[in-house]
Amino acid sequence: MNRTRMPLSAIALLLLAGCASGARPAAVFKGGADGSRSALVVALGPEKDGASRVSLTGSILQASVIMGEAKSEGDGWRIGLTRLDWFNNWANGWTEASFLLDGTLLLQGGSAGWTLLIEKAPQLDSVESASIRYFDGYVRDAKGQTEFSRRWDRIQAVAGDMLTRPSAAALAKDSRALKRYLSPKRPGDDSPENLAEPLRVLRDSGTLLRDYKESPGLWPLALAWKDFWERADIPIAVYP
Repeated sequence: MNRTRMPLSAIALLLLAGCASGARPAAVFKGGADGSRSALVVALGPEKDGASRVSLTGSILQASVIMGEAKSEGDGWRIGLTRLDWFNNWANGWTEASFLLDGTLLLQGGSAGWTLLIEKAPQLDSVESASIRYFDGYVRDAKGQTEFSRRWDRIQAVAGDMLTRPSAAALAKDSRALKRYLSPKRPGDDSPENLAEPLRVLRDSGTLLRDYKESPGLWPLALAWKDFWERADIPIAVYP
């Protein structure tokens, strides 16, 4: 099986004392070598009943947290990823949601340091729950999950379309350009279309611009997720 290797600088912050025959200590790994991107942080809690809680933060996750469980395997850990918790503020409210997640990572030590291997690239399976605040009102429970799921489906559809068009995909790194791209087309604007026809209706109705304004953090997650986890060489910056 081909595995993606993600180099981690050997910064393991030992938080609890441990011995070879006892429970492994908690540790935080911060890794990568590309200073242009934020670091991925892998934090393992203390071992209990043969397993440790794990959280992943940083880089494309921004305000998101990936949760999972790690079990000892040789000189490292096998990490099963199970959920992603996401939160985002906007001018008139906030949104929080939890996604079911399915992925497997291997954290291994060697003479050159620690390495994170991606055995199964994490997949965002479905929205488990969501709550939305609009001004002083709240949308929760089944209605919140439904409203958020529809938004996430729209964003994924647009992101998928953009990633097939090099000129559109380049906008993902420029928030102002992305906002303009999602804004309704003005009358008389005869510039070439760069969006699939079914999605133009959503754009010209203002729906996509509202999706951007109310959930800006979802767009980089949708646009960068697959590339981040599945390309052969994933640069991850070391925290200063």
